[in-house]
Amino acid sequence: MDHSKIGPTMPDLSAPLDDAQLALLKVMADEYLKSGQWPFWRYVDQMMDHLGHADAEQVLKSLPVVGANSPVGASYGLAWYDRVHLADDSRPALTVAAGLHSPELRHVLGENFISVLQYFVKQQRAVRPSPDKVEPSYITSDDFKRDFPAVTDEFVAALPGIFEHEPILRRGAQPWGTNPGGWRFELHKWLKDYRGVEDLKGYVQRVAERTVAANTITIPESQAPALAQVLGSSAGKIRIGPTLTAGLPTVTGAVIPRPVAPPEYPPQYVNEDLIRELAAKQGKTRLSPDKLLQLVRELNACFRGDHPYACHALVRAVIDHVPPILGCASFEQAASSYKWTKTDRKYVQRLLEFKAQADDVMHRQIRTSRGVITKHDLPNSGYINALLRECIDKLE
Repeated sequence: MDHSKIGPTMPDLSAPLDDAQLALLKVMADEYLKSGQWPFWRYVDQMMDHLGHADAEQVLKSLPVVGANSPVGASYGLAWYDRVHLADDSRPALTVAAGLHSPELRHVLGENFISVLQYFVKQQRAVRPSPDKVEPSYITSDDFKRDFPAVTDEFVAALPGIFEHEPILRRGAQPWGTNPGGWRFELHKWLKDYRGVEDLKGYVQRVAERTVAANTITIPESQAPALAQVLGSSAGKIRIGPTLTAGLPTVTGAVIPRPVAPPEYPPQYVNEDLIRELAAKQGKTRLSPDKLLQLVRELNACFRGDHPYACHALVRAVIDHVPPILGCASFEQAASSYKWTKTDRKYVQRLLEFKAQADDVMHRQIRTSRGVITKHDLPNSGYINALLRECIDKLE
């Protein structure tokens, strides 16, 4: 037996669902097709109760998932939802994979989605890079409408909400232009992993394979049997119309579904254990940590609420607030003069570079075009956590 790869098994996301699971998909899909957005969880819960399924949350969590079935780690399933706290006013969303089981969604999240993906893959492959500089290439909503003249503005506006729940696409979409429904999509290199995908089942299979690979640890063959022995064996309205290549379905009154915290990203930016350690310092140190504590708590709240501008301002406030803890007058001085470890010095330099972006968020005046800053433009959370780790250790 080959024990050299330790990782999750791959459930079949296309395997038949039971009656309760199918009922849940239908309740969510019907409302989405009517209004263009996913219903509140309280509505889903009550509708499931009316249908004779008393524990809707258990049904939701029973849907098949590939990868890490936990709040952290790469995962993909039939639904996106906050696995830490499923609030009544949250909006769990179905993924493209749900189209394998939902006749109602199959056309919108099936044939049309695959055509959109194939379009992006084709455009990415056509990009001719420069040998002298590295710069991203984009497709905009205007480009998309030009190449698919039959598409409605409402359908184009709804696409980022669909992308938000697909691992390969969620990293690329940003608001763009003066049109409220406008967007641009970066033709990033990972699109090449989806070349040759021809249908919905093939796409879901490809996502599942990539997700399992992201959670698989490869170890030296000589160590594999011993590790395996330790781990054991359980280691608006959407009118259904023709396909995209012939003309898109009409979507009226659709809005971009509000994203919930996806399971592959923790619902926090600052590590909660660090926040608890900081709180324990209150009243015990020469320098008061009260404001810093409030800043990081507000930062996490804004991160969970998807408030990118507030997050940028709060990260800037944190890095400007902490230099006295490190014996410095400014963050610039702390970045250059404080005795960091080699790795932490790189992190702090990234935070120093981020100050220009934060200045953009806070000081750029209103203009005719839409802003393009999103939550995903924040610096890696590991950078700010490393800074806070050092500050907490230095508080006396």
